[in-house]
Amino acid sequence: MLAETGLCTQIGGDKMTFLKSLAAAGLVALASTTAVKAETVLKLATAAPEKTPWGAQVTRLAEAIATESEGRLKVEPYFNSQLGSENDTLAQLARGRIEMGLFTVSAAGQQAPEVGLMQLYGYFDDNDQRACVQDNHLTDEIRARLAPKGVYFGSWAEVGNGYLWSDREITSVEELKGLKVGISVNKINTEHWKVFGANPVPISPGEAASAASTGLIDMYPTVYSFAIPSGLSKIYPVVNEYNYANGPGMFAVSQRVMEKLSDEDQAAIKRAFANPAFSSKAIMDEIFAFEDKMRALHESQGGKIVRLSDEQVADIRGKLPPWWEAMAAEYGEDGKAIFELMENAKAACKG
Repeated sequence: MLAETGLCTQIGGDKMTFLKSLAAAGLVALASTTAVKAETVLKLATAAPEKTPWGAQVTRLAEAIATESEGRLKVEPYFNSQLGSENDTLAQLARGRIEMGLFTVSAAGQQAPEVGLMQLYGYFDDNDQRACVQDNHLTDEIRARLAPKGVYFGSWAEVGNGYLWSDREITSVEELKGLKVGISVNKINTEHWKVFGANPVPISPGEAASAASTGLIDMYPTVYSFAIPSGLSKIYPVVNEYNYANGPGMFAVSQRVMEKLSDEDQAAIKRAFANPAFSSKAIMDEIFAFEDKMRALHESQGGKIVRLSDEQVADIRGKLPPWWEAMAAEYGEDGKAIFELMENAKAACKG
């Protein structure tokens, strides 16, 4: 009996130990499940490839949000337009179907048309002035105008400097006159080139190289980061560095998604966007450094760079002020308010 009792005690003890182990494992599993549930995944849509400065900025933002939220928020980037085109994904973001994205201000204009005025061609004296205006004068305005459309403006991004790509030198208004210019269709693009007597030809970016090779267009205005990878620079090897357009972009969050997050997590996202690494100047400097590398690559491949003098640039831009005012008038009181804000901001950031 003593032996049996001892054996039963041993079996009972082993069983209790086993049950305790199961309970501990269960607690671990429960804790793991809770941790997984506590992590909120935010899908981020972008047209940018991962191995580019834009991809690096997206990754840096994801890391900043993870850090600021102490791991509660996980940004999951989808590069190379995996979730759809820019306009489509921004529309989905506005409806709460995609949580975050990196977009151009042109796309933002699809949601709130008047914000397109914030990228008027030829408006700023230089990029330092633009960075000052964006960060210190336009951020609150664009945020207020996009929020009712379902878009929370996080911080500024940068597309790059737009130049004139062609098979010829273009350094004056006279040389622009009569040229067939490939454009993406919108009011600002169309009317801008008409100012110089050029003829806008609507084409999609994917059609630019073929349109250039067949003579459908004489010139295509774009950035280095498109012209070289797309093959356009082989057909149009002359890049005329009249900076016709600055390309502001934006990091955005779905307003619906933002409002569903806890106050703590909303604050974490806002702190990440407020990081100096996401100031306009810091973001621009990274993109412009990449442009310098692309510029050197273009020259190494036999391309020609035409640098306009200050006088030549001033002569071309001298045609634009009436057009700026006309574009602002297109948007009524909203346009008037934004243009007045920009004029005051430009003066404050001069020099």
